[in-house]
Amino acid sequence: MTDPRASSPFVLPNYPYKGAFTDAQVREALDRKDRIVELLMDPVGPDGCLMNLPIDMMHILAFHLAYAGVDTHTDSRQLIVGRAVPVPDSMFEVVEWKPKGEHDDVAESEPVDAAAADLAAQMKSQLTPQVRAALTAILIDEYKAAKGAL
Repeated sequence: MTDPRASSPFVLPNYPYKGAFTDAQVREALDRKDRIVELLMDPVGPDGCLMNLPIDMMHILAFHLAYAGVDTHTDSRQLIVGRAVPVPDSMFEVVEWKPKGEHDDVAESEPVDAAAADLAAQMKSQLTPQVRAALTAILIDEYKAAKGAL
């Protein structure tokens, strides 16, 4: 049994499970972790307040939950459903959570993801690293402003 991350510099020295699981077990748990992170995006508390969990904390919690056996469900156990909603006057979106069946049935546009990937590839090939860094800073500011507006 080997952990594929055993020799990785990204695994902390005190990682408590080093070598305890097979490669397949680790990959499956990390896939579940990624699905759990999606559900932790923009969570809403019982009082309706947006909780604003830091992204690193979401990944840490999801890692623990996945290793503890938690998984996501799309059947009758899933009571709420999230959908990305644009933030007015911003280029970012937040996840809006509603009871299952209450979102307007608007089909997601697959071409948007492809167009964004194409644009990202063009930017990488056509912009200098300095311009990309400046653009990244602008996007980060827009993202922070969008999160603060909620």
